[in-house]
Amino acid sequence: MIYLLNKNNMKKLAYIATIACSMFLTTSCVDLTQEPQSFITDEDYIASMDLTGLQQAATGLYNDLWNGNYGFNCRLQRINVCADDITYRAAKANNELANYYRLSPNITANTADFDTTWSLFFAVINHSNTLINKTVLPENADQAKKFEEVLGEAYFLRGLSYFYLVRMYGDVPLILAETDASTYMPRTAVAEIYDQAIIPSLKKAVEILPAKSRSGFSSTPSKWAAEACLADAYMTMAGWPLKRGQEYYSLAAAAAKDIIDNSGLYLTEEYAELWKEANKAQPNEVMFAIHHNAKMKTASNYGKSYYPSDFAPNAGWSDYYANESFFLNYPDDARKEWNYMTEWETKNGHVTYKESADKLPAISKYYDYDNGAPGKSAQANGITCIYRYADVLLMYAEASTRATNSVNAQALDAIQKVQKRAGYAQDQLTTTTDPTAFTTAVFNERGWEFFAEMKRWFELVRLEKVSEVRAETWNGSLFQSNNHYYFPIPYQQIRLTQWTNNAGY
Repeated sequence: MIYLLNKNNMKKLAYIATIACSMFLTTSCVDLTQEPQSFITDEDYIASMDLTGLQQAATGLYNDLWNGNYGFNCRLQRINVCADDITYRAAKANNELANYYRLSPNITANTADFDTTWSLFFAVINHSNTLINKTVLPENADQAKKFEEVLGEAYFLRGLSYFYLVRMYGDVPLILAETDASTYMPRTAVAEIYDQAIIPSLKKAVEILPAKSRSGFSSTPSKWAAEACLADAYMTMAGWPLKRGQEYYSLAAAAAKDIIDNSGLYLTEEYAELWKEANKAQPNEVMFAIHHNAKMKTASNYGKSYYPSDFAPNAGWSDYYANESFFLNYPDDARKEWNYMTEWETKNGHVTYKESADKLPAISKYYDYDNGAPGKSAQANGITCIYRYADVLLMYAEASTRATNSVNAQALDAIQKVQKRAGYAQDQLTTTTDPTAFTTAVFNERGWEFFAEMKRWFELVRLEKVSEVRAETWNGSLFQSNNHYYFPIPYQQIRLTQWTNNAGY
């Protein structure tokens, strides 16, 4: 198995954060003194690494993506309070998440979310660039292929990181080599980031990654995981803000179809089994995820944050609750039963969520990750799932329909596979061949299938549905007033570079 590195299981090789950090990148990189560390100080060593050394260096990239207990796993969920599937605790005084709920992020109050995500994604990019540009392939063709397979992980993670950055921040610096870095380098337009960084990186990853990942499961990407990300990027390019339309839906559909037809992946039989600690290394559905282990100091943030404030015996922090309207519209299927806790014990006895202190359903999706001690600790185990096969099925169903303005048999089969796993009766399955009705069904299904998986906000934005599903807060919001859906560039970056921030910040 491959786990995130930590100071207890690292080799004697001293990994550091980056070789190429200039003044600009110093504020875009993780603290160089923090543990776990990532990259090798000696640039000459990178050029002469053997396969084991390269694998160890590549494993360091996943540390950068994880970025601590309150890194990716925490910050991406916080910004998704902007969406309609989860919400925040209004009773908590000065709750910073209220800004997201109001669709008006605050550059000061929410600064840690922006600083952390900017830093972690550029750390991944910088370190990936170092491996991609400095690794020397062996002359032996078989050995060179093994090196390239590991470098495929760096290409994938670079593409993935830029994909998150452009969706969160819009125009960002384009850094593909150490010489690109400059304190005064400009922000590059979103379209150029897609065309020069995201798509080429992901295509290269698809080309050189193996069909079976290095770890044998989702802690490292396979070519199929890279192709899933490529399909996702194409779908996003088809929608807001680039709106490249049918051509890019066709590209997305082709990528997703390739996975469906050739990967051998399949849905886990029961939805609940996906979210159990004992099953997180199963390779059939989860394609790429951050793997967490609290004992190894690489924890997730799935503990107290998800438990109600009046939960007994251990009161939760209740950072996140389920949005009640979304819950009430959710079909009564196997997913709903697993994803929500609607009654629990308090120190004063048993309550339903309506009788509870905050009067909201709790998110129980990740409760199996808490080491059998509900609400006791902030840190937990589990995985932070980024791509799984259900994603591919529903991407194909949507993209193929939008590309051709027609519903084909494979698209119907794709959505029905997801619905059957959820426990739909035969007469509940989507059977319509009307393109508008079908894409609406797929949109709804994605919301239910990926509830609280940090995807919903990006989904609403690419389809320009925020004003529709968040109508109660849309008018007068920062996003509505400034005609965009971007978060602010971190203040320290603006101060250092003198860039103009996104409108409204």
